[in-house]
Amino acid sequence: MKTLQQPIGIIKAEGVGPEIIDCALSCLHEIEKLKDIKFNFIEYKGPAPATEFNESAYSKIKKFYSAIKSKNGCILRAAIYARIVYKLRQDFNLICKPIYFEPIPELFDDSLLKKEIVQNLNVLLIRENAQGLLFSKEKVEKRKNQRIMYGTFTYEENKIKSLVEYAFEQASKRNNVLHLFIKGDLWRKLTPLWLEAVESTNKKYPKIKFDWDHADTGFADLLHHPKKYDVVVALGIAGDIIADPLATLLYGSHAIVPSANIDPKGFMVFQTVHGTAYAIAGQNKANPIGAIRAAAMMLRLFFKMEKEAYIIENSVRKVLAQGHRTIDMYRPDLGHKLAGTNEMGELIANEISKN
Repeated sequence: MKTLQQPIGIIKAEGVGPEIIDCALSCLHEIEKLKDIKFNFIEYKGPAPATEFNESAYSKIKKFYSAIKSKNGCILRAAIYARIVYKLRQDFNLICKPIYFEPIPELFDDSLLKKEIVQNLNVLLIRENAQGLLFSKEKVEKRKNQRIMYGTFTYEENKIKSLVEYAFEQASKRNNVLHLFIKGDLWRKLTPLWLEAVESTNKKYPKIKFDWDHADTGFADLLHHPKKYDVVVALGIAGDIIADPLATLLYGSHAIVPSANIDPKGFMVFQTVHGTAYAIAGQNKANPIGAIRAAAMMLRLFFKMEKEAYIIENSVRKVLAQGHRTIDMYRPDLGHKLAGTNEMGELIANEISKN
């Protein structure tokens, strides 16, 4: 048995995190059996708060990130409090957030969109992940008997160039089509950085057709003319607003969608797009598919294990084809069979073992 030296840092965090990450780990253990390999899992044991920021907790998580990165590893985690995540993104240059929206035929009937739209929507959304409005610094002053809030945010030219380069690289591996989603008035103000980065990078990738859209009308156009789009790069706030509703519209739930936080130089953190879901924590109701697909995404992007990633993803599809759904996706009118978190994880792991 071969042990992979690159470690996988595991952060189960809080809320439904331990439940869904355990399901992902059970699927990775089946891959170990199939391929006669052993992953080098290292679990984070400190606090991973999901409701508050404190320097002590942040320092411990940062130390864990640093330890995994120093060993050329990656991280698979559940949701952590947003302000901690934002600071981790900045400190570790995790500027790219790729989210894949691909046709899943077994979920065509679950979608809230017309079937012809669902069948033809295959988009890689790349969010700008460590700058801008989500990372603004605010202050509040009281004037004339009311509170007034001020905020400032920044964009660094080198980070924009790295993000744009990553987006063009991904587009070159797909269908050579790239769109930028940004609000029009903001586009003009940021032209010296964003437009110059796009134009200079486009010269390195002359085969790629580039265009830009207003974030709101572009999202609407994406849902009307999905074949027009392939790779979409979006400023953080626009991408954040688009990602969750697009997942829900496309699949019936955003809980099955994985994502990553990537430093173009190599360090990667994999996760679901959803949060801690404290309201259902410990009740065997959480949907583990997003975490399981995040594990598959990790195998594909970080370990370059395309075949193994496909085995996991195909096993998810087989279980969905059998009609199994967790409560967030359960529709008796479509003949679904209700499954708990643990059962869903076991069903998918069992399918993996059959390969």
